[in-house]
Amino acid sequence: MTSANPEPLSQAKGPSPLPTDADSDLRDVVNRAVSVLMALLPCSAAAARQVLFQAARAPGVSLERVARAAEAMRGEGPAPSAAVEAALRAATERLLMVHANPSAPVLLPNPHTLRHRLSRFHDLRRLAFASPDDATLRARYEDAGYTLCVMLGHRTVHGALAAAEQLVDAPRLADPGDDGGAIGASAAPQC
Repeated sequence: MTSANPEPLSQAKGPSPLPTDADSDLRDVVNRAVSVLMALLPCSAAAARQVLFQAARAPGVSLERVARAAEAMRGEGPAPSAAVEAALRAATERLLMVHANPSAPVLLPNPHTLRHRLSRFHDLRRLAFASPDDATLRARYEDAGYTLCVMLGHRTVHGALAAAEQLVDAPRLADPGDDGGAIGASAAPQC
């Protein structure tokens, strides 16, 4: 359960470095979990790491257990314990609440460019989810998310994706010669 005033994940207490070289197996598990969370939420790699480390701070929950639970979201491996699942869910909800950005961009992107970038983002999202070990693919996916953020004026990939999908699905203005009753058809400017 999250509080009404969540603590920003970047200011959360406790260590959050990635495992050292001595823990290369754990580091690999964490990196795969980051890829899975990036694809599922969607979010940046930094935000996915914050979710993992925040969840690992719950009593009786370790970073390895949280990372393996995130990996299991792909439908592989054993289901996580209730404590690990609850910690992961709470950390995810906290991240999404803290980074909510309801503002809209001042200038709307070109619809063709937006559709192209959104399609590329979805393609990379599917590939990153299918291949969580591929660091190059994870970086390309993160770049695609960043591009959506910049195009739409959002701070998070989740917010940018929601805004992009809303803009792509928005009703279009009808052609000036078409009086098919589309929203805004009578107010369409003549150029």
